[in-house]
Amino acid sequence: MTTDDRLSQTLTDLLRRVEGVIDVFDAHPAVESTVRAVAAELDWADSTGLVLVDRSEGLVAVTAHVATDLDGSTPEILGRAAEALRTRLEADDGGQTLVTVTAHLVDRPDADRPG
Repeated sequence: MTTDDRLSQTLTDLLRRVEGVIDVFDAHPAVESTVRAVAAELDWADSTGLVLVDRSEGLVAVTAHVATDLDGSTPEILGRAAEALRTRLEADDGGQTLVTVTAHLVDRPDADRPG
């Protein structure tokens, strides 16, 4: 497992502990995430985490997709999530970071809805 895969796992776990984040979705490109999921399911590879880590000269960019609690303020939750990621990245490297966190709409289970 690469260093970036471990970092992705760490950041995925970190996001799951942010108040208001109820789920983390795979931010890797669709084909890559499918291959990773199949490989992990077949025990060919360890789970690599859901946060996309991309490094270039002097910059670490991370992308995360999360579901937020409908009872909270999505912009505030996204802000907390981005700050948690930024703090963790700067603690490790101290270099320049770019953090992108987006929210995905997840329908709240409704007890009154048939089905």
